[in-house]
Amino acid sequence: MPSNLQTRTLLPLLIAASTLACPGKRLDFGPDGEANSPGELLRRVAVAESQVLSVKGEAKLKVATPRGAASAGLFVGVMHPAFVHLEALDFFGRPQVLLVTDGERFSLYDAQASKFYRGPASPTNLARVLPIVLPPPELTALLLGRAPRLDADSSELSFDRDAGLYRLTLHRGALTQRLEVQPPEYRVVHSAFSDTSAYEVWFDSFLNTPTASFPQHAVMASQATQTRIELTYKELELNPPVDLTLFEALPPDHVPEVEVDAYGVEQRDGGPR
Repeated sequence: MPSNLQTRTLLPLLIAASTLACPGKRLDFGPDGEANSPGELLRRVAVAESQVLSVKGEAKLKVATPRGAASAGLFVGVMHPAFVHLEALDFFGRPQVLLVTDGERFSLYDAQASKFYRGPASPTNLARVLPIVLPPPELTALLLGRAPRLDADSSELSFDRDAGLYRLTLHRGALTQRLEVQPPEYRVVHSAFSDTSAYEVWFDSFLNTPTASFPQHAVMASQATQTRIELTYKELELNPPVDLTLFEALPPDHVPEVEVDAYGVEQRDGGPR
């Protein structure tokens, strides 16, 4: 049995050894160290987001609404500031839905309806494919892994060392946005607004390259509409050369073209149908 002297000698050594064996999580803030102000954090987020201006590849889409749930494989092409190409294929590789927009106009081929729609790229028209009512620049931003942010008139910043996340709160009048930002990539991983009609967004499964960081998995949820959209990218290219013809489309043979207004109402000469 060890003497009291041995116990007093061994105990500090055992404590030190257990501390060395279970080191705390090392926090990596990147080469510029910890961001100490909301403005500095937002600057780093903006730099990180600007590293990816276009993406192209395959994705899996899951949608759940009060009317039911569905999933589909997609080909996705997106380019800043407002170019989108979404194409859903059937088992045989035939297009079932094709949506393209340059931010001003949209074209949509719906194989089930056997119609080809054209019209202004309004939030209502773009929501024909993704049930998320947003203007083209905000939809493009989300597909590029970015969380649109308030133009705030005040803000608060804290750092959660247990989670390893910055928590930034932005205020504009009565509206509040809460952001969680992951260092050292400085990508937003969660965004939520006090306005329950706005979408809550989560990003994860980051693809990190020497020049960029990109979330390969995104979830968008709306409490007001009880809608949840989940997008998982596969075989993704970051910043590929993009031909602008990717964001143009022509109707298939024998498929009628239908012009719609900003509210999605079909038009005919002289007015709506």
